[in-house]
Amino acid sequence: MTGEPTTGEPPAGAPGPDEPSEAGAQPAVTLDDGPPAPGLSAAEAAARAAAGRANVDTARHRTDGDVVRANALTFFNIVLAALILALLASGGFRDGLFVGGVVAANVAAATVQELIATRRLRELRALSAPSATVVRDGVARSIPAEEVVQGDLLHLASGDQVVADGRVLARVAEVDESLLTGESEPVRRGPGEELRSGSFCVAGDCYYSAQRVGVEAYTVRLTADAREIVRRASPLTYRFARLLRVLLIATGLLAAALFIQFNVQDRGFGESLRATTATVTTVVPVGLLLGMTVVTSVGALRVSRSGAIVQDIHAVEALNYVDVIALDKTGTLTTNRLHVAAIVWAPSLTASGEADAGAGAEAEAGAERWVPWLGAFARATAGESRTAAALAESLGARAGPARAVDGVPFSSARRWSATALEAGGGGAPERRVIVMGAPETLLAAAAGGATGDGRGARDAARLRGDYRLATAEGLRGVVLAEADALPDPDAPLPALRPLALVTIVDELRQEVRGAFELMERLDIQPKVISGDNPETVSALLAQLGVPLAGGAISGDEIETLDDEELGGVVESASVFGRITPRQKERLVRALVGRGHFVAMVGDGANDVRALRAADVAVAMASGTATARAVAGIVLLEDSFGALIRGAQEATFVLGNAARLSKLFLTKSVYAYLLILVTNLLGLDFPFLPRQGSVMSLLTLGIPALFISVGVPPRDAGRDFTRAVLRFALPAGVALAGSAIIVQFLVEGLLSRDIEEARTLVSVTIVVVGVAYVVEVLGLEGADWRSPLRPLLTVGLAAAMLGALLLVVRVGWLRDFFAFTEVPAAAWIVVLIATVAALVGQYLLSRHWQALLDLLTAKPSEHQRPRGRSE
Repeated sequence: MTGEPTTGEPPAGAPGPDEPSEAGAQPAVTLDDGPPAPGLSAAEAAARAAAGRANVDTARHRTDGDVVRANALTFFNIVLAALILALLASGGFRDGLFVGGVVAANVAAATVQELIATRRLRELRALSAPSATVVRDGVARSIPAEEVVQGDLLHLASGDQVVADGRVLARVAEVDESLLTGESEPVRRGPGEELRSGSFCVAGDCYYSAQRVGVEAYTVRLTADAREIVRRASPLTYRFARLLRVLLIATGLLAAALFIQFNVQDRGFGESLRATTATVTTVVPVGLLLGMTVVTSVGALRVSRSGAIVQDIHAVEALNYVDVIALDKTGTLTTNRLHVAAIVWAPSLTASGEADAGAGAEAEAGAERWVPWLGAFARATAGESRTAAALAESLGARAGPARAVDGVPFSSARRWSATALEAGGGGAPERRVIVMGAPETLLAAAAGGATGDGRGARDAARLRGDYRLATAEGLRGVVLAEADALPDPDAPLPALRPLALVTIVDELRQEVRGAFELMERLDIQPKVISGDNPETVSALLAQLGVPLAGGAISGDEIETLDDEELGGVVESASVFGRITPRQKERLVRALVGRGHFVAMVGDGANDVRALRAADVAVAMASGTATARAVAGIVLLEDSFGALIRGAQEATFVLGNAARLSKLFLTKSVYAYLLILVTNLLGLDFPFLPRQGSVMSLLTLGIPALFISVGVPPRDAGRDFTRAVLRFALPAGVALAGSAIIVQFLVEGLLSRDIEEARTLVSVTIVVVGVAYVVEVLGLEGADWRSPLRPLLTVGLAAAMLGALLLVVRVGWLRDFFAFTEVPAAAWIVVLIATVAALVGQYLLSRHWQALLDLLTAKPSEHQRPRGRSE
C-alpha cells in the first residue's frame, strides 16, 4: 500500500482528533482491499479512554432517585406531610398514620408505574446499543460504541450505524441521515466528507476517523437541552389543580378560624392544633389523589397492552384531548421494508420471443432469457442497498450460474451502479454487464438506442410512461439495462439497452387504514409531516385508501410564510413534504397556537424539538434514544395503530376520573359544611377521624377500586369540571344538611350524648354515600337493555351496607371505631335522613342554576335594564 501512514493517527491530509479539517478537504489516501491505516494501538486507545476521550455520553440521565423525588416532592404531598406531622406531634398517632398510609400508597403507585417504564426503556436502550468495527494495531474488530475513543479508525459497512462524528478517509458509502435531517433518500459520503453520529450506512462501505465523540457528537449536541422526559401537565391536571387550590384556600381559612376559636376556648395550644388538624383533614380529598393515580395507571396498562411503554401516566389522560396527530410517513405509514411490486419488461423483449428486424441475436429469446442473468445480478448486489435487497428477494431464487467479476458501486451523484457478470468456463465465458439506476438517468442514456433502428428509444419512451404511472401511485422505480462494457464512473453513461423497469413498494402498515378510520371516529385530524416529496406522500395515502381533506405543501413554500400565514396553512393542509427539523417544530407550535391539542409522533434526533413542542410526545421504539427520552409514550413495535387504540383506551381514564371526583369532592363539600356549621352553632363535630375512615372506606375506597378497573359510560368525562361540580355541590350540601338535622335531633330533641349522635350521623353518611355510589357507578349512562352494571352496583351496595352493619353490631369493632349500639328506633331516624338527603340532592341538582340566580339577585327577563339605565 503506497502512502500508508505508519502511526495510529489519521493519514496525511486527514484531520487530527483534536482539530477538525476544513470542509471539503480531501485526505491523500491510497488504498487497497484493507484499511488505509493500522489505526491506534491498544495502549493509545486505553490512554485516551482514561483521559476522558471515549465515546461515552457523560450527560446526566434520569435515575431511579429522580423518579422517586419527582413523585414524592409535590406541592400537595408537602401540604399533606405537614398535616400528618401536626397530627403525630399533637398525639393523633392513629389518625396521622391513616392519612400517612394513604399518601404513601399514592406516591408508591405513581412511582412504581414510572420506574417500570423507565427501566423498560433502559433495557430497550441496551438492546439497541450500537457496536462499531474499529481498526487497532492493524486488526479490525467489533466493539461496543462506548469503547470507541477519539482518533480511532472505524470501518463503516452496510447496515452499520455511525457512532461518532468524523471525516471519511477512504472509499464511498451511501448514508441514511433521515434520523438527523428527515430526508429519506440516502446521501453519498466519500473521502473528505463528514459523517455524523446517528446516521446509518445503507450501501457501500468506508473508513472514517472518530473526531468528535461522547458529548461532543452531533446527535448529543443537537439534543443537549432535550434529553429527559418532558413532564407535561394534562388538562385534567390543570382542572384538578384549580379545584384543589380553591379547596385548600378555603380549608386554610377555616383551619385558621378553628385554631383561633379553640385557643380562645382555653383548650391549649397542643389540643387546639390536634383538634384543628384532625378536623380539616376530613376536608382534604387525600384518597382522590390515590384513586386518580390508580385510574391513570390502569389506563397506562391498557395502553401498554396496545403495544406501548407509558413513561408519563399523564400522557395517557392527555390523549383524550388530542385533536391533531402529526406523524411522519417513514416508519409510521410504512414499515421501511421494500418489495418488488412489478417488473415491466422492455417492449422489444416481449415481442413474441423473436428478434426485431435488425436487432440481431440479443433479443432472440425474449424476456425469459434475461431472468437468470438479472437474478444473478440481484444476488451479487443484494447487500448494497435496500432496493437491491428487494430485487434479490424477488429474482434471487431464479438466478443463473453467472458470477460477479467486476463492478461500479452505486453513487447518489451518478444515480447508478453496474456489475459485470460471467457464466460458463473454458476459454470463452459468456459475459454480460448489467446497469441499475434511477429511471431518469438510465432511460435518458437509452434514448439513443443501441442499434440503428431506434429500438432503445422506443423502449425508453414506453418505460418512461410506465414509470410516471407508478410514481403517481406512490411507487419507487429503478431501471435495469445492459451495456457493452463496464461504464466509466467518471464519464457519462454510454448508450444502454433497456431491459426492464422494476417498481418498488415500501411495505405499508396494514393497520394504518383502520387507525385513520378510528381517528375519524374520534374526531382527530392527521397531519403527515415528512422529509419526502409531498406528492409521493399523498400518493401513498391514496394507495392506503386514506382520503385527507386538506392539500399538500412543501417546506420551500412554508419557508416564505410568516407565523400568521403559517397558522392558516396548518389548518388547510394535511400533507407537509420536504420539511426540515426546524420547520417541523414550527409546524407543531403553529398548531398549538391555533388552539389544537397536538400529539407528535417521531423517531429521530431531528424530531426531538418538535416532540418537546407537542402536548403529547410519542416516539418509535426503533428511533433514537434521545427521541425516546423526551417521549411520554413509546410505541414498542413502531405501531401507529397502537397509539390510536391507546387514544380510545384513554377515554376510560377521563371518564373514571370524573366518577371518582364526583364522590370524593362530595365528601369534601359535606365535611367542610359540617365543620363550618357545627362550630357556628357551638356543636361538637359529628364524627371522629377513625369513624371517618370507616365512612371513607365504604363510600369511597371500595367504590374507587371498582371505578378504576371499570368501563365508564361513553360521555362520563365530557365537560369535566361542570359535570363534577353539578353533582358534588348539590350532593354535598344535601348530605351536610341531613347530617346536621340528625345531630340536632339526637342531641337537641332527644337529649342523647355526643357518642350516639356521632354514630347515627356516621351511619347516615354511609347510607347516603352508598346511594350516591349506586347513582354514579351504576345508574349514570345506564341503559335498560344492558342492566348488568346497575345490578352489579346494587349488589356492591348491599355488600357495603352489610359491612356497616357488621361494624356497628360486632362489639370489638364497634368499640375500636368508637361507635355505640344502634337500636331499631334509631334506624328510622337514619332512614328519614337518607330520604331527605336524596330528595334534597335531586331538587338542588335540578334547580341549581335557579338557586344561584336567586342568591345572586339575577334579574328576570322583564326586569333587565333597558335604554340608558345601567
